[in-house]
Amino acid sequence: MSDSDRRDDRLLRLNAALDNELDATHRLELDRELEHDPQARAGLNRLSAVSDAVRRHAPREAAPASLHAAVAALARPRQATGRAYLPLAAALAAGVVIGAASQGLLVSSRAPDPVAATLTADFARAELADRPYDIASSDRHVVKPWLATRAPIGVEAVDLADKGYPLAGGRVAVIGATPAPTLVYQRREHWIAVTEMPLSLASGAAEAHSTALDGFHLIRWADRERGYVAVSDIDADELAAFVAAFRAAIGSAGGEAR
Repeated sequence: MSDSDRRDDRLLRLNAALDNELDATHRLELDRELEHDPQARAGLNRLSAVSDAVRRHAPREAAPASLHAAVAALARPRQATGRAYLPLAAALAAGVVIGAASQGLLVSSRAPDPVAATLTADFARAELADRPYDIASSDRHVVKPWLATRAPIGVEAVDLADKGYPLAGGRVAVIGATPAPTLVYQRREHWIAVTEMPLSLASGAAEAHSTALDGFHLIRWADRERGYVAVSDIDADELAAFVAAFRAAIGSAGGEAR
């Protein structure tokens, strides 16, 4: 079995464990693996954090008034020929209400910003695939040139290890048809992805703007040359502290990092 196949197999088993879908024998095998494999434990912790974040932060949508009216109409007395079917109809209608509400846990009625949606999906895919970066290195002088050959802009590869956010590597996100360099920092067992992009794709606001999407926190800002989006599953205050440290490091570097 190749390394890629082993990663995929482990991801499937971790997801099954998180959903309590493993039988006793396979759960015991996985517990033994988790006891001796730090990467497997970290993968399960990340999946659990994503699941908890979605439950806590994903917007919940109320059922529309038209659906409430339809359910109420089904519950009203009918002619004798239809009375035998009222319990079944009411049960089906209740199922529709529950289904609509549960879908609202993940889908917002408001269309998300396309850049934010793209980078949130990119972060989620990297988390689930257990591959947060395409190049793994804590040396910005290694990560920066690697990204420079794959994206149309330079990258602010600042060292934040002394602030508690060591550089872990980098990857390339694609926004529309534009490759965008992404730095990956570590915070305990969590990841923070900072994507840089041309101003044409940025929000244009110098002030940091915080939002939440699909259970993840995002902060967007821009300077005179480019835009930035930081995405993570850490809480909003921690992400704001990271962004402040990142921006301060860019300022003190005086542009040398570019």
